[in-house]
Amino acid sequence: MHGMRTIPFLLAALLAACGEKAAVKPKAEAPRLPVIKHFYGNEAVVPKGGSLTLCYGTENVDSLTLTPYDDGELRPSFNRCVAHAPQGDTTYVLRAKGPGGETTASFSVKVGKPAPKDKIMIQSFNVVGNTPVAPGARVQLCYTTDGANTVSLRPPAATKLEPGKNHCFIVTPDKSTNYVLTATAVDGAVDRMQVSVPVQ
Repeated sequence: MHGMRTIPFLLAALLAACGEKAAVKPKAEAPRLPVIKHFYGNEAVVPKGGSLTLCYGTENVDSLTLTPYDDGELRPSFNRCVAHAPQGDTTYVLRAKGPGGETTASFSVKVGKPAPKDKIMIQSFNVVGNTPVAPGARVQLCYTTDGANTVSLRPPAATKLEPGKNHCFIVTPDKSTNYVLTATAVDGAVDRMQVSVPVQ
């Protein structure tokens, strides 16, 4: 009889032990690492005095810093872009911090010569004679340039155009046409002028 009375006691002890095991809380997951999905600039070479656009995307990030950058606070985002004007050849470093640590990414840009400034080189560009003209008729166009290194026309002329004063050439349009004269300087500066030849 005494041996049988111990069975309920053993069952109660086993149930209590199982209850204690069930009450154990699972271990908390480690914080996820911050991720920089992308970080790039729209130009690899920027003219002196110019600016570029830097774009980035992040995940699991609480704070961001960009060096060099002093135009305001950066916000974590799946995709965001900011503008910056480098003073010289620069390597930008994006640093992302989150609960799981921090990570970095970089982008390098070079600074080249200043962009050429547009200037007036075409003094005149006009149609000689009356318009409109018949399809295929010969029409004389004349121009004068100052400071240009090369001159070109769109649509192209039948003869090679040269920079200088009082140059003329012939076109034979089959339909009403806009002619664009382009003058280019040695430093890359460009000037354009357009004339229209109506055809009836």
